[in-house]
Amino acid sequence: MLVRFAIAGDAPPTSDHTAADTAGAPIPGNESGRIDDVDSDGIGREIGRGVLFVPKLFVEAIWFPFHGTFWLFDRYHLSHLYYQVFFNENRTIGIVPTLVYQSGFGASAGARFVATNVLGEHERLGVQATTGQITGEPYREGALVDMHSGKRFGDTFELELSGNFDRRPAEPFYGIGNNDTTAPPAMPVDPRSDSTSVSVNHRYQEARAALVGHVHVSRELRVSFTGSLTELKYAPSATGIPIGEVYDLAELPGFESGVQHAYGELEVRWDTRHRAIDWEPSKMFSGGSLVAAFAGRVDRLDGGVDFWRYGLELQHFFRLARGPRVLITRFRAEGVTGSRSEVPFTELPVLGGGEFLRGYTYERFRDRAAVFGSLQYEWDLSHFTAAYLFTDIGRVFDTLDDLTVRGLRVGYGIGLDIRGESGFLFSASVASSIDGGLFFSLAFNPVVDALQRWR
Repeated sequence: MLVRFAIAGDAPPTSDHTAADTAGAPIPGNESGRIDDVDSDGIGREIGRGVLFVPKLFVEAIWFPFHGTFWLFDRYHLSHLYYQVFFNENRTIGIVPTLVYQSGFGASAGARFVATNVLGEHERLGVQATTGQITGEPYREGALVDMHSGKRFGDTFELELSGNFDRRPAEPFYGIGNNDTTAPPAMPVDPRSDSTSVSVNHRYQEARAALVGHVHVSRELRVSFTGSLTELKYAPSATGIPIGEVYDLAELPGFESGVQHAYGELEVRWDTRHRAIDWEPSKMFSGGSLVAAFAGRVDRLDGGVDFWRYGLELQHFFRLARGPRVLITRFRAEGVTGSRSEVPFTELPVLGGGEFLRGYTYERFRDRAAVFGSLQYEWDLSHFTAAYLFTDIGRVFDTLDDLTVRGLRVGYGIGLDIRGESGFLFSASVASSIDGGLFFSLAFNPVVDALQRWR
């Protein structure tokens, strides 16, 4: 090994390659590569900055709440603090606060008690209560009890038992069909055949008990069986335009008599969604697909006509880059076999809201068939935080014979998801559509989806 010493006053040792290595290097003061005056810009650059200034402010204003939320969670470790406050040391028992807000639906807040490994085989118990105030109406109320068998029956079979009660004093209704908003008619119309679409509200009450079994045929393939009993009641709302002023209540199936039915469903699900790399966020899929199909029969216990419900869901995750950067494609179709005169109006497939067809208000469109597609680009901001851009497209139809690309509804927007160490914590989105409007969705621990597939 050669060691060189330099004595004060001596020239430092040099290499024979020094001149060649520094040939072509910028002169001192121009290391940035710019040779013009840094303190001044050309007229073209100044014009460009001026043109982009307003759009830049607009984009920064939209992203500010998302960046602010991310900064708070990262700076103060709120995810870890959350579990310290609301859960025991082993995180087997906890109290989960919950909050859901959607444009057109309003806000509901409450709490959920959760217990895991209840009997030593990872059984789970949940008890939830939520409420929300509606101006001029009683409180919105919701209660849910659910139990899951965990590993009690091994790894191939799971059993779920649940019961819920919901009372919503201002549930929206816009008529039936893919219709644009119209002026209120002079006389109440038949919503089954008239295209009048006016924003009205009604009172909705649901009591439901359900038993669900899951058979895991393989790691990817699952077959599920559902049986439920449901009672629905309706009444006019005191909020907004009275529903009876626009629609003939005698022609709304189930409105005056209420609905009681039994439901049985079979679902087959093939799910290969996964993380592409182990160090990527555990709750963020970056590869794989989902194929799910279901069919269920509604047996009316109130003398009404029985009918079938069916549906198909397709998802695929394209991992575009590390992070991960993911492109998510989704397609969903759902329908019923009964006519508009036979199916209770709240049992028709719906689009609109924070889950299906974002950019439109909650339950904006409903009919006997609904088709929905989504394209979403998602990227991580931290290990537990992801942002996304999306566009949704879809519409409802009276029959499958009416399928067409005309009259499609298109929504788009941005959003933010924060996932905790063991599950979903927070989601927010801002959306609009080709028909205008601005819609917000906010959910903190939404342990029960406000837009369940079957209510």
